[in-house]
Amino acid sequence: MYSCCAKIFITHLLTCPEYPPLSSNSQVKLPHFIAYALHHTKLHTSVTFAALVLFQQLKAHFPTAQGSSSHCLFISAFMLASKVICDNTYSNKSWSIIAQGMFQLQEINQMEHKMCQYLEWELNVDPVTYVEFEDMAKKDFVGQGPYPTYILPSSTPYPA
Repeated sequence: MYSCCAKIFITHLLTCPEYPPLSSNSQVKLPHFIAYALHHTKLHTSVTFAALVLFQQLKAHFPTAQGSSSHCLFISAFMLASKVICDNTYSNKSWSIIAQGMFQLQEINQMEHKMCQYLEWELNVDPVTYVEFEDMAKKDFVGQGPYPTYILPSSTPYPA
C-alpha cells in the first residue's frame, strides 16, 4: 500500500516517469522499485513518509523541477530519511544493493550529497508536519486521482 502511495505522490509531484532512463540498463517500474526497497529494508513506515516530506520540500525549493529519474530521487530521499530517523542504518554500499544495482556506490554517494545540497541540509521533518502529511497522503494518494498539491510549512531547525 505504501509503495503505491509513494509512487503516485512522486510521479504527481515531480512529473517523473515510471521507468528509469535507458542509460541505467534497468527497466524496473517505479512501484516495483519502491516495493522492493520497502520490503528489503524493513524500515518503519515513518521513514517512507519522511522521505515523501523531503520530496515535498525539494519541490518547494525548486517549484518548476521535474524529475528525470524517479528511482534516483526516491532512493536518495529514502536513504536520507533513514539516516535521520534510524540510529542504526544501512551503509551506502547496502543502498546500492537495495537499489537493485541500478546505481553504483559512487553514484549513491553523489546522489546523497546532491539531495542534501538541494534541500539546503534541512533534513529533519517537523513531527507535527509529519503527522499531518502522513494522514493527508494516505487519504489523498490512492486510486486514479485527481491528486492535490500540498504546501507544507517551511522547515525550521530544531532548537539545540
